[in-house]
Amino acid sequence: MCRTRFTDDSTPLRGLRVVVTRARHQAESTVAAFEHAGARVERLPLIEVVPPADPGPLEAALAALETFDWVLFTSTNTVDAVLDRLDRPWPSEDENVRVAAVGATTAEALRARGGEPDLQALDSRAEGLADLLGPCLVGGERLLLPQATDARPVLEELLLASGGHVVRVDAYAKRMPPSSRARAAEIFGDGALGWVTFTSPSIARNFASLWGDEWPERRIGLLAVSIGPVTTAALETLGVRPAAEAATPGDEGLVEAVAAAVAERGDPAS
Repeated sequence: MCRTRFTDDSTPLRGLRVVVTRARHQAESTVAAFEHAGARVERLPLIEVVPPADPGPLEAALAALETFDWVLFTSTNTVDAVLDRLDRPWPSEDENVRVAAVGATTAEALRARGGEPDLQALDSRAEGLADLLGPCLVGGERLLLPQATDARPVLEELLLASGGHVVRVDAYAKRMPPSSRARAAEIFGDGALGWVTFTSPSIARNFASLWGDEWPERRIGLLAVSIGPVTTAALETLGVRPAAEAATPGDEGLVEAVAAAVAERGDPAS
């Protein structure tokens, strides 16, 4: 686990309440990173991963995996969704399909499942993978793109423009856990929302939906922590300018962004 390097005597977030909204199965490392920096962490899962309504297209694509030149992984959830559907180890020795990953976290998830990316985009946005992979395409390559049902279409569009034949399939869907509203009421009550992490546009939208017609008023007290530009753009469409944005995606980047923002604001921990 990668943690921000703070000593016990210099925890910059000592006593600060931070609400972590990642999916339950992904939150532990984020919680640990903030606690290591001294924060009081509350868990508010706003996303849970579920199978797509129709898994048929993904299953058909995986059954014909040898017909693809590339498989593209854009998140750790995609890695798990795809490899959990395979009934055998992958990749096998007789498959020439190459693998591309968006960002270090997705690449590590692949390695943990026995795969090794042939191409890894350092930029954790879809645009970063398109910029890296596009020049490698000579035209006509078959690219399997498994994604969340609500994924942005930008990667598919950019690769099609580069000459690739993209087969996009739903790998998983996301929904807000049934317990989220009650948990939010327990954490926030009628008080200011304070520091809340946002690691995807879906989480941002789900958080806003918790408050219904009260959102314009409640968002005034929100100190949003964004994991990167795509999530920041989603927050801004909801009328929120993030108080902090991670310079690098991941737990360490989130913690460092909050620490820098707290120091700049001069706010006491609360």
